[in-house]
Amino acid sequence: MSFLRFYDGAVPGQKRKADDPSTSRQKKLNTWKAYEEKRGDRKFCEKWREGRDWLTFNNKNETGMTCSYCIELYKNGNTSTPSNLKGQNAFLTGCTNMRISTIVEHEQSKGHVKASEVYKASSSNAVEVRQSHSAKALLSLKSVDKNRLCNLFRNAHAIAKKNRPLSDYVWLCEVDKAKGLEIGQTYINEKAPLKFIQSIAEVETAKTATILKQSNFFSFIMDGSTDISGDEQESVYIQCSHRGKVTERFLHIGSPPSTCSKDLYQYLIQIFESNGIDRKKLIGMGSDGASNMVGTKSGLLALIKKDLNGEFFNVHCLCHRLELAFRDVFKKFKLYDKLMTLLIGLYYFYKKSYNNKKGLLNTFSALEIKGILPPRVTGTRWLPHLSRGLVSLLRNFKAYEAHLSTLSHGNPKAEGLYKIMMGKDIITFVLFLQVLLEPLMKLSMKLQRGNITLVDSMLWIKSTSDLISDLKPR
Repeated sequence: MSFLRFYDGAVPGQKRKADDPSTSRQKKLNTWKAYEEKRGDRKFCEKWREGRDWLTFNNKNETGMTCSYCIELYKNGNTSTPSNLKGQNAFLTGCTNMRISTIVEHEQSKGHVKASEVYKASSSNAVEVRQSHSAKALLSLKSVDKNRLCNLFRNAHAIAKKNRPLSDYVWLCEVDKAKGLEIGQTYINEKAPLKFIQSIAEVETAKTATILKQSNFFSFIMDGSTDISGDEQESVYIQCSHRGKVTERFLHIGSPPSTCSKDLYQYLIQIFESNGIDRKKLIGMGSDGASNMVGTKSGLLALIKKDLNGEFFNVHCLCHRLELAFRDVFKKFKLYDKLMTLLIGLYYFYKKSYNNKKGLLNTFSALEIKGILPPRVTGTRWLPHLSRGLVSLLRNFKAYEAHLSTLSHGNPKAEGLYKIMMGKDIITFVLFLQVLLEPLMKLSMKLQRGNITLVDSMLWIKSTSDLISDLKPR
């Protein structure tokens, strides 16, 4: 089959003459124009939509073909039209040239490629983003920095948690380096942990504020203490019901102008306002029973009742009430004061002098006594401390007697302690107090638990009262 018939001027057996380029191009244009004049109007083909979700066409409006990606980015958005679309932005307003070649040209243009990337990035979900190659590469780079900062944050948190000096942070980082951990070269100084600790505090405070906003009501506990410089520090804890569970959170610590009720009230209001906490949800507080807290006329309780909530109530700490009740019972007994003088004196006598401490340990060894050094009997938990002091006194009694009697010839303080300890009234009182303190100490330790309820507390108090009543015949 010969194909020469498809070529103009072709003759079988003869070489065809080469056409003039300009003439050949003109012939093609004329042929194309003739073809376009003979055929009817071009129409949109639905097959063109396959694989092109950006291509839109509406037969009713007859606006032509448009590109939804480009319209969203260049027409509706704030991005300016790129130079390669200026004058050729028919797909923004409506292209009437119904050819597949027109669609392909627009699809390959730089403006459309950029619009497609922006659309896919905005419409992809978090899972698709994380699984993309760029995201995995970025995460792998950031994971190193994240692990490095995690190690530094842990060191700063340990410093604050264990109440250590900031200078320990540097050698903690040096220990991490020796272990082979990656901590970098920055933030290795004594000032760096302050930033980390502050960031941790801000995050935890924000969590506490969020919990309070989600709760219908809350109460607070506030108590004071002195720091190493002697300044008064007031700590505030909150308690609320969050998602069906009783939640206790630390909220704030700071120094009010003074510990009078008015300054404490302003200090408390300032904390609530700075953290965006609704004061109307406040229903109660827990305190140690001090007059500045529970005073009926000008105490903190009275001020809150007057300004915030008339039904506001106070819960006197049961542990404090037990300790105060014990002190009220024995404050008129001179034997109790005499015993406390002995226990405190023994503690400081062996605490402040190395020679005295060494002599007592040698006495333990000579008498074959498994003794313990005298503990401190004063502190926040009075009953357990006092009980430990009595146990130490009875266990070490022979060693105290031998050591103090030896030192009493030249040491007036040792002589005074020896005379008090050897009194029959003191020995009898110690034996009586040891029996009495056993149930009270157990009750005090139970009341200090964080997961008890008021019902549990009342049952334990009733049981302890019955035990003490059983001791009367003895």
